[in-house]
Amino acid sequence: MDTNDTFDADRRRALDALAQVSDPEIGESIVDLGLVERLHITPSAIDLTLVLTSPTCPMGDAIADDAWQALQEAFPGREISVSEAEGVEWDPSRLSDSARERLGWNDEA
Repeated sequence: MDTNDTFDADRRRALDALAQVSDPEIGESIVDLGLVERLHITPSAIDLTLVLTSPTCPMGDAIADDAWQALQEAFPGREISVSEAEGVEWDPSRLSDSARERLGWNDEA
């Protein structure tokens, strides 16, 4: 069994599931916004750490709950945990190129 292929497939499936979760205030996926700080996958568990766009983000709990639900649906037999990164600040450099373009944060003027 090639564990690298399995890991890559699980990582892609997790990121695809998380791409369906949107920040309700911005309307962009948490993957495109660069909110996924850490995604640790084992055969029995998935540990997701998120960086919120603001330390006082009013939608942080909702985003974490939606991310948990998306991972639970994609990996029904695994233990899922979602937490907020400590000491990590979000900034626009975390945006995907496509989100940067849609939100008008591209560097070209």
